[in-house]
Amino acid sequence: MRQRRLTTALLVLLLPGGKPAAAAPAPTAIAAPGLVRPAATRADLPSGACDKTEDGFTAFLNAIVTDPALRAAYSAPQIAERDLNDPAKPVARPVEPFRLTLIDYMWSYDEPGRDPGKLARVELSFTLDGNRMRLGLVKAKFSPEGNLIRTFGAPEAYVFEHRQGCWRLVEHLR
Repeated sequence: MRQRRLTTALLVLLLPGGKPAAAAPAPTAIAAPGLVRPAATRADLPSGACDKTEDGFTAFLNAIVTDPALRAAYSAPQIAERDLNDPAKPVARPVEPFRLTLIDYMWSYDEPGRDPGKLARVELSFTLDGNRMRLGLVKAKFSPEGNLIRTFGAPEAYVFEHRQGCWRLVEHLR
């Protein structure tokens, strides 16, 4: 059900005036420069994308997933790699590319170098806790109607903080 709402929200955001959206650019690594841009220069984000609500976060997520430059602008200079089961525990591992992408308006698990048509879809979950939004993702199989059949593989999560009036990617949990 949540997948269907997110897909509908995505279509509204990506198809203004009923025009088809361009294909998503190739993914980039998570590391990014600088702080979140001031509100006066946020013209690249859709209206309401910086709101500290689930709808605001969904608009923000849609924007950063489809635009690597926006993702870099709204990411911490160093993304903390942490343990999924114990997020307080930092882990030493190389930074990976951002794994969430959109293929044919469906959330998918990006694997660089793999044919986009063969990427696994993902089930998303959102947990808002104060100024932090945890975006959980796990590979999943869906029915043709978009209903979740099963999940598989190791779950992951990205943590975003609401700072300086907007969301910012700060942690990768796996």
